[in-house]
Amino acid sequence: MRATAEPLEGNLVRLSVEIDEPEFDRALGDVVRSLARQVRVPGFRPGKVPIPIVKQRYGKLLEILSSRMDEKTLNETLHELGTYCSSLGDERIKKFRGDFDGFCKAIKQSLSGDIVTYDREKGVITMDSGERTDCFCPLIGRLYNTPKVACNCSLGWQQHTWETLLGKKVHVELKESVLRGGKRCLFEIRVGDVPPAKATS
Repeated sequence: MRATAEPLEGNLVRLSVEIDEPEFDRALGDVVRSLARQVRVPGFRPGKVPIPIVKQRYGKLLEILSSRMDEKTLNETLHELGTYCSSLGDERIKKFRGDFDGFCKAIKQSLSGDIVTYDREKGVITMDSGERTDCFCPLIGRLYNTPKVACNCSLGWQQHTWETLLGKKVHVELKESVLRGGKRCLFEIRVGDVPPAKATS
């Protein structure tokens, strides 16, 4: 893994992380295997469900929910799921309160390798995954026809993470996502007293 920090104009810094594909795949596989050990599917021994089946079932669950729930309720449910997933890391996130740059360094050293910039004057944080072929979430896969609405889970994750770190309300907007046909996942996080998170196509 290689990481660099590049100062930009004003108060911006571009953090870049390069992770070799085999290293990324190995680490992501560890996360998915951990999740798969918790899933029970008829016909498989407990904890031995193949990862593609976990992704396929999750995608199908989202498809069923999409057809049975109104859009507002579904979006709120997925947002809440993302909030829950983020909250599992609250202790780690809280260690970085008051240390934005340290948190960004931790992000660049993590599996996601997101590029984080923060325009402090405008109060805008940008998270750019860089080009990738699939979603970072270990439960989602384009090959498994995961519905695009799953991106609303990421909005909850982003909102909870940044509000926990900064101790302020944030507004998260999804500008681009791999699941919705983009080349990257790109989030804009506005810091301050702002309206609730939303997704854009």
